[in-house]
Amino acid sequence: MVGEVLKTRRQAAGRLPLVCGLIVLLGACAALAPSRSLGPAATPAAVSVQPTGTPRPPSASPTPNEPTPTPFIWPTLPASPTPVCPGAPRTRLIVQERARVLPDDPLPVRLREGPGLDKRILELIPIRAVFYVLDGPICNGGYSWFKVRYQEIEGWIAEGRLQDGAISYFVEPYLPG
Repeated sequence: MVGEVLKTRRQAAGRLPLVCGLIVLLGACAALAPSRSLGPAATPAAVSVQPTGTPRPPSASPTPNEPTPTPFIWPTLPASPTPVCPGAPRTRLIVQERARVLPDDPLPVRLREGPGLDKRILELIPIRAVFYVLDGPICNGGYSWFKVRYQEIEGWIAEGRLQDGAISYFVEPYLPG
C-alpha cells in the first residue's frame, strides 16, 4: 500500500510541470485572443473553414462584426439671442439660479406682488443683495418680470429697462465660482 502511494505521488510529481505549463499556455492564449463582446456568450455553432488559394490583403472597410462609429453632430445655436419681451433688454437671469442687485443704480429693486409697475411693493431689495430666481420671464409694460425669493418673501422684479436705445439692468446672474 505504501509503495502504491509513493508510486502515485511520483507520477503526479512528474506530471506537475506539464499541467502547469498547459495552464500557463491556455492563460496566454486567452489573454492574446481579441474579445469583441462583454455580453452573454452565444451558443456555439459548427463552423466550416474552406482553404483559399491566395491570401486576401486586409480591407480598409469595416467587417460586419465591427461596430461603425457614429459621428457626433453639434447642435446649431442661434447667432444672437433675441429679446423675449418687446421693448425690454435681452434677458440674462437664469431660472433656478441666484441673482443679485447691481450697484449701477443707487436705488434698491422693488419686489412686487405681481409682474407690473401697478402692483403693490412688498419689499425693497438692497444693492448687492442676493436672491433666488423662481420663474419668468413674463412680459408686461416693456419689462421682463421674474418671480424671485428674497429672504422669505416671494414676489416679482423687473430685470432692466430699454430707454432711448440705452440698456439699464437692475439685476444680474450671480454664479460665484
